Amino acid sequence: MALRVFVAVALVLVGTVSAKPRLVVLLCYDQLRADRLEAVRPWLSTQGFLRLLREGVVAERCLYDYATTVTAAGHATIATGCNPASHGIVDNDFVIAGRALYATDDTLLGVPSPRLLLRPTLGDYLKANFPQSKVWSFSHKDRGAIFFGGYRPDGACWLVPHVGLGSSRYYHPLPAWVDEFNRQYAPARVAGTMWNAQYEPSSALSDTVEWEGRFPGGTTYFPHRIPSDTSSDDCWRAFALTPMSVEWLFHAAHTCIEKEHLGADSICDLLCISVSTTDFVGHLFGHDSREYAELLVACDRILAAFLDELDRRIGREHYVLVLTSDHGAGSIPELLRAEGLDAGRIRTDTLLARIQRWFVDQVGHASHQRLVRYFYPPWLWLDRTAAEMTGIPFDTLCTRLAQWLTTQEGIGIVMTARQIQHQALDTGVVGLVARSYNAERCGDLALYPREHWIFGTTPAQHGTPYPYDRWVPLVFFGGQMKPGTITVPCSPADIMPTLARMLDLSIGQVDGKSLPVGIHRR
Repeated sequence: MALRVFVAVALVLVGTVSAKPRLVVLLCYDQLRADRLEAVRPWLSTQGFLRLLREGVVAERCLYDYATTVTAAGHATIATGCNPASHGIVDNDFVIAGRALYATDDTLLGVPSPRLLLRPTLGDYLKANFPQSKVWSFSHKDRGAIFFGGYRPDGACWLVPHVGLGSSRYYHPLPAWVDEFNRQYAPARVAGTMWNAQYEPSSALSDTVEWEGRFPGGTTYFPHRIPSDTSSDDCWRAFALTPMSVEWLFHAAHTCIEKEHLGADSICDLLCISVSTTDFVGHLFGHDSREYAELLVACDRILAAFLDELDRRIGREHYVLVLTSDHGAGSIPELLRAEGLDAGRIRTDTLLARIQRWFVDQVGHASHQRLVRYFYPPWLWLDRTAAEMTGIPFDTLCTRLAQWLTTQEGIGIVMTARQIQHQALDTGVVGLVARSYNAERCGDLALYPREHWIFGTTPAQHGTPYPYDRWVPLVFFGGQMKPGTITVPCSPADIMPTLARMLDLSIGQVDGKSLPVGIHRR
């Protein structure tokens, strides 16, 4: 209902595009912390990332304004201009009315869709204001394409193993050019291909550290070979970890621009591209790794070619491109610990076992009932029937559990749902957690690790309120914008209202603000 109201307002208050662009490109590199480009600057070309930083309007410091920094929440925030408390995508997985759901679950169709998103996206508003506009989104992950595309894109496509570029039946049937693309650029064609390092041997960057993960079917060091067996999951996981998958995704975007005639007339179109490979590599090898650096250099080359194509086909003055990320990331905790920092990881199975022993102590005798029903960090859902066995009022039990959790190794921030709901302050960590909280979708307690600590066994992780997880790049480029700097504090939630102002779109209320970025007319 809320979504229909918002879009109805947009339909009534239709604006007019008073200036170009004819095409807006929303470009997200998943898990790209803002300082990672600087770390590889010596190896970048002048026409990729550095061109954007040189010729664009660059935010000095852009941080997400909420605590649970994960992919689904980040993409939804960029697209809607709202924080998770408003748009409802509070995590990659969450619980509604006792049912565990993945963020793109559609309980009606049983296929990936944006139905759990509570707010309209930039693409939805663009379609509402200008029905002839075209909206397309591409990603390696379904949630990247789906939340960028919004409710009614012309197409939302992602990497489907054993298929290539795919979608779901929530959307319109894909046009014939997608089948042709899958034949011409089938990921299976690069099976057996080597990913070789490009750095000079004198580079001080180590090729491997002790705590890295292993490339599927391979090792922790270069070269990495995509397995030849295209029927194996390892082949597809390996492909998604390589620069070949980034090239594949940009080929899809190139093809879409050509076949759908994006940016060909005065009615603005929207093209969204979310590169998930940076996230896959960041999790497996860490963003301090040789693999992550090599990937960024490859992404730079691919981006430079894409910008050249936009210049040639659309014209620099006729498109606007926004570069950002859905979240940052911390380093592999064992690597930090070796450097003398307080860092580590918390095994979720061990933590849940300890919580159960604490629960048995509260009950006073052994119990086969489990206190914790679901744990999708940071949210902990308790079984209320089990909780009643303690004879302690539920809110009191939650408070006691929260107090006990703060004494456990690696645990940093613990808040009960009641504390979040009744907290008057909206600043600092409390405000960050509150802006991640939606009462119908979050658990009974929020549980974040200490700084530089992570949950689980994945080599590197994100999802906390600490600056390294919230800090991302933000660059506006193209049109007739002059190079400049955004000095005011900003968040990726500001992207949507800023673009909406550029496009003269009428939109509903959002959490973000329009930044002082504009299209300068000659």
